[in-house]
Amino acid sequence: MVSKKEKIAARFIMTVLIIYLIAPIIATIIYSFSTVWVKTILPEGITIKWYLQLVSNSDFGTALLRSLLLGVLTTLISLACFLPVVFYANVYNPKIKSKLHFITVLPFTIPGIILVTGLIRVYSAIPVPKLLILILAISLLSLPLTYQSLDNAFIARNFRAMFEQALVLGDRTVEAFLKVIVPNIRVGIFISMLLTFTSAFGEYVLTNLLLGGNFETLKVYMYRLMQSNGQASSVLTTIYFLFLILVSTIMIFSMKHYWGKKSLSKKG
Repeated sequence: MVSKKEKIAARFIMTVLIIYLIAPIIATIIYSFSTVWVKTILPEGITIKWYLQLVSNSDFGTALLRSLLLGVLTTLISLACFLPVVFYANVYNPKIKSKLHFITVLPFTIPGIILVTGLIRVYSAIPVPKLLILILAISLLSLPLTYQSLDNAFIARNFRAMFEQALVLGDRTVEAFLKVIVPNIRVGIFISMLLTFTSAFGEYVLTNLLLGGNFETLKVYMYRLMQSNGQASSVLTTIYFLFLILVSTIMIFSMKHYWGKKSLSKKG
């Protein structure tokens, strides 16, 4: 049994940790609305001038669309490439999973500057769009997140037996995969998509070193603002944070709505 003092101590520690994590976010949001906040505990005034200036700037809209495009394309490519591999490893050939685990760790061991240097040296003389190289590179770097999220989804059930039963009942391979496997790993797919999107949406090192000012994403634009205007950079950080929350919320409700309708149609 846990004593009352231990419960109080645990709650106190959790409260301190939550305050420690949330305080910078709250301070950034308050600073984005402040007129002047230098030597006082609270800002001297409140204004939305910085938000109006940022939203009316065409560079902000362009950077946001580019980051959104980068996040969506990277998510789709990562899912299309890695989901069949994880499916094959779990259903057909579990012996290769140890090798896949080793491969998924490799992106963590390669610094971004080394990766970009290698990509430039290899593809500089080849007529391949650098944007495509960037998307593929980010997809590769997101492999640990994508693989682990999908692999965990295959642990709960015997998917090999389910898949073979669907084939025996007359479904084709693709039909069995879409009708039996995908609905049962939808949570893992959603988590993988969310982690990959947020990683690609906020990617800075590869984008800045590989494309520089030719493809200014939201993170590159944010870094440029930090060097010129503190309030504007706080505004952009706040918008960036709220936008990720909005995208996550939309994805969650979309998944619930879609799979809710699928389950109702099956019951009907």
